[in-house]
Amino acid sequence: MAGKYAAERAALMDDIRQLLKDAEALYQAAADDGSKEGKALKEKLKAQLDRAQQQFADMEDSVVERTRQAAADADDLVHSKPYHAMGVAAVVGLLLGALLCRGR
Repeated sequence: MAGKYAAERAALMDDIRQLLKDAEALYQAAADDGSKEGKALKEKLKAQLDRAQQQFADMEDSVVERTRQAAADADDLVHSKPYHAMGVAAVVGLLLGALLCRGR
């Protein structure tokens, strides 16, 4: 489950990263018609693109930090109560084995 979540999160981050790259390429390729409105629109687009990139970087840092904190919390819990962790693992293994054998 954790592997599936990590793969989905990585795919989403890659999609967002690609979207920002595409938007920046579109901005760079936009024809400047020289009009005042065109220049204002291009500057507004650049500001929004910069803000989106910054928000993405902040979000990515936040997700990485929360993931590290969750892993550290789980590690602390397992070290502070190893018998509980082994008991939970045994029960999960027993249930999983029972479910797999039941289908045969």
